[in-house]
Amino acid sequence: MNAELISSTPIEEVRDDMLNPAYFTAFQRYLEKECGCTCTAVDDKRVAVHFPEGTIEEEYAGKSTTWKRETTIRLPNRVKLIKRVYPPMMEGGKELIALLLPEHVFSTNKNGRGFNSVAL
Repeated sequence: MNAELISSTPIEEVRDDMLNPAYFTAFQRYLEKECGCTCTAVDDKRVAVHFPEGTIEEEYAGKSTTWKRETTIRLPNRVKLIKRVYPPMMEGGKELIALLLPEHVFSTNKNGRGFNSVAL
């Protein structure tokens, strides 16, 4: 059963706040070579990802909770990424954004199933 599409809007950039610096090279290589994106390290844990023209962000019913908002990013080449936004845990805190890539980007078994969060 497919979830109901709530919204679909063009997206140009995401700033991932949760990337483990040890994974930056694999993260950048996949997004630039396989997806046509550009990645720029903003600081030790933040990366700006610029998507190619024609990329859309979709929100589906039932994918978000009080503790996270989850959307799907669809690139023109049909690659699908997951974006998660975590709200601040304390008043005055800042939200955190994580871009999840297919698991094979970071795993050694290259099975290509699922997504792997590179946060933590």
